[in-house]
Amino acid sequence: MVCDEGTRNEVFCVLAHDIADWGERFLRVEAAGGRESAEQLLGGIAEWLGSDLVDGMPVMSLERWELLDALAEELLQGCKACIAGAPGAGQLLRDIIRRAREMATCDCLKKDA
Repeated sequence: MVCDEGTRNEVFCVLAHDIADWGERFLRVEAAGGRESAEQLLGGIAEWLGSDLVDGMPVMSLERWELLDALAEELLQGCKACIAGAPGAGQLLRDIIRRAREMATCDCLKKDA
């Protein structure tokens, strides 16, 4: 993954970590509190999509923002699938979390070669 420089990197990395954090939080809440609690958390994820993620758009390239937006949408749909009891949805969420962590930990502080 190619990283932008400076503040744009920081915002990208923070938002990618946020996607992973929301996914982990969803899995924990679903395991501890069940479907109803998970549905409530889904509202928080949707709100985050409409605020923090959208706020990041002007400070990074459209290409990089679209990567995050697509992954966040996958997270939202994966959470909905989990709530619906779709087979394999938990593994799908774990894969999304892994990908988000990889995006967040790319070497964002080095200048592109």
